[in-house]
Amino acid sequence: MRRKSYEPFLYLTPGVFFLAFFIVLPVLFLLVLSFFRWDMLSGAISFAGLENYSEMFKDPALYNALKNTVLYVAGVVPAGMAIALFIAVQLKGKLRTYSIYRTSIFMPVIVSLAASGVIWLWIYDYRSGILNHLLSRIGISQINWLGNPDTALISVIIVTLWQRIGYNMVIFFAGLQVIPEQLYEAAMIDGAKASGQFRYVTWPNLLPTTSFVLVINLIFAFRDFDQIYVMTRGGPMSRTTTLVYHIYETAFAEFNIGMAAAVTMILFLIVMAVTYLYLNYMGEKA
Repeated sequence: MRRKSYEPFLYLTPGVFFLAFFIVLPVLFLLVLSFFRWDMLSGAISFAGLENYSEMFKDPALYNALKNTVLYVAGVVPAGMAIALFIAVQLKGKLRTYSIYRTSIFMPVIVSLAASGVIWLWIYDYRSGILNHLLSRIGISQINWLGNPDTALISVIIVTLWQRIGYNMVIFFAGLQVIPEQLYEAAMIDGAKASGQFRYVTWPNLLPTTSFVLVINLIFAFRDFDQIYVMTRGGPMSRTTTLVYHIYETAFAEFNIGMAAAVTMILFLIVMAVTYLYLNYMGEKA
């Protein structure tokens, strides 16, 4: 009779500990906390049951944050993926010639979102920003990019795109490298032009990579906070207040920890739903 080996379980122990301590326990703590009222100023804690959830769904600020989050995600994810894929396709196969271009496009990725926000604050500055200076050279009047409710969210989206396109490009570029060149040669023999090669060769073979990039970008976009905090603080007129920033304001401006935990659980469920859709639908197709 073979003896059972416990060695594999020992190798799994660090990973299980990390998962339990840094993911499972915090989620459980937030779930429990969402059923309590906790005033950080007074330190008073009392059981509230479902009152936090009831009040949360009656709060117009939640729906404003949800709307802004959807607009932000819709602006960041599709555009970021499309631009990154276009660049990766253009640079495919030119490993030495275009290495400087790939490096320059990837450079913003290593800059933190907070630092990126500070850089773009200077660029967007209404009076002395370089962007308004360049626009004035071609006869366009100054634009209050971050102070105008109509342009603030778009301005933040542009910063996120600038910072994240390089990351997406590298993943797409890696996916393109594993597509056999024989498929392109066969397509060319059949008379397929560049558009046909992309449609019938590149795109079908890049679906697993695309689905991965989509989910990663959705999760990133839902939890983006740094650039909004640095650049707009949720304004003007709460036009850039996303769910994550709404959670921050609820917890550390209103000191309503229980309500913040309840909103966090809603955000957690949204991210879990996105992941579930990927694993059960997109993952199977890929």
